[in-house]
Amino acid sequence: MLLKKSIFTLLLLVAFTLPMSTLFAQQDSIPKENYNVSIGKSILNKKLWSQPYRYEEKVLQTLSIQVNIERLDRKAEEFDFNLFSMTDEEKKWRIRPVAIYYYRADRKIYLKSKADNRNYEDFEKYPIEGYENFEAKTYKTNTLGIKKKRKESPSIQSLDKMKLSSSKITYYLDFPVRPEFDYGKIFFKDAPIGFAGIKH
Repeated sequence: MLLKKSIFTLLLLVAFTLPMSTLFAQQDSIPKENYNVSIGKSILNKKLWSQPYRYEEKVLQTLSIQVNIERLDRKAEEFDFNLFSMTDEEKKWRIRPVAIYYYRADRKIYLKSKADNRNYEDFEKYPIEGYENFEAKTYKTNTLGIKKKRKESPSIQSLDKMKLSSSKITYYLDFPVRPEFDYGKIFFKDAPIGFAGIKH
């Protein structure tokens, strides 16, 4: 009995002399993921009239990437689309998405994008070593492709955080690319989750 008490006392002393971070390291290192994300097809948009914006750099084109999202937790937090990026493997750029849309009866429905103080800088939170951040400036247009407000300067847009209403949903993210773009990786935060390419 005395031996059992001695062992128990020794274990307590060891536990209290260890740093708290050591005791709880395993719990902290396994964050709960609320979503499962996968990448589908990529589409080069050759019809500028189908997007409600233009690039300040006229030479840029738009590559749309299909993003499939499955919500794993009914009480999941808002989904932050600014955590996506695409690389240009030749230029070594990490590219910020400029817009997001979904299809309704074969028609593109673009979600409004604007600077949001809660998540505007989220794109910069997960840099990728060896890549330079590339953020294209855009301006909004009317159906004729004319700038809506002449005095409005092109700016970098952030995508709103969203509560996803469905357990499974598909969106398309627009990325600005050079005409010479060949292929790149799609990242969520700093983890690669897919590839995109263009056949020339």
